[in-house]
Amino acid sequence: MKKVIIFPNRIKDIDLILTKRVVKKIYSHGIKIYMDSDFSGEKIEDVIFYDTPPADAELIVVIGGDGSVIDASRLALELDLPLLGINLGKVGYLATLDPEQLDLLSKIATDEYTISQRMLLCLEKADSSGQMIRSDRLAVNDVIISRGSSPGITDLRIESGRGDSVRFRADGVVLATPTGSTAYSLSAGGPIVSPGLDSITVTPICPHSFFNRAVVYGPNEVISITNLAFSCLDICIDGRIFETLSEGESCRVYRSETKIKMLSLEDANLFSTLSKKIKIMHELV
Repeated sequence: MKKVIIFPNRIKDIDLILTKRVVKKIYSHGIKIYMDSDFSGEKIEDVIFYDTPPADAELIVVIGGDGSVIDASRLALELDLPLLGINLGKVGYLATLDPEQLDLLSKIATDEYTISQRMLLCLEKADSSGQMIRSDRLAVNDVIISRGSSPGITDLRIESGRGDSVRFRADGVVLATPTGSTAYSLSAGGPIVSPGLDSITVTPICPHSFFNRAVVYGPNEVISITNLAFSCLDICIDGRIFETLSEGESCRVYRSETKIKMLSLEDANLFSTLSKKIKIMHELV
């Protein structure tokens, strides 16, 4: 690779200290580095600042936590580029490289890396005329439908395209990609799904019903979610509120034809990595 975009996070990286180290390390291998012109006043050497992202870039290096990787995913999808995350978050399932591993960045120059493709989710909801409107944001981790700040409990019917139906009385439900199976879905009691698979996991949040298990659907299912409760629910895509779901309204979630590319600089076993991350989570408690 010869051209890389750096995507920093001012909140996570105070004074952009790690960002400057990353720039220095990558630039030392003869790689051109680009950064949004919003950072042009930060006194970062060896960087080309842009107003329009360079069309011939080959990689986006994200410095921050998993939220930063998700924010950068829109640019990655727009430019069809892989993402590499350097973790400054608390856990970092998506931002896989730790600050102590910056020497591995030399592999970018020598093309010693692997690129995997991860499934994304689409969400559609009917407008006032009944026409289904698709969100312009694709879900890397999950679509969450929950009561938000509304009092009481939700009542949701989950139905597959084949007519299979499950009803959950719960605080909400998480519809997760395999990548997102280690995020909110895992916290809600959902299964861990290998990111190499394509599937949609539906996990209830704090269920109050007898049937309280997650359900894993195949990748070709179109899943309909209907609000049977009296209160209005929030629809969130990767933690960002997209829409609301009023009483009696439905929305649909299904696999996107587009996939996101994730770059890795080392061979990582899913379960050993997960064990390491869970250990970090316990230490933070």
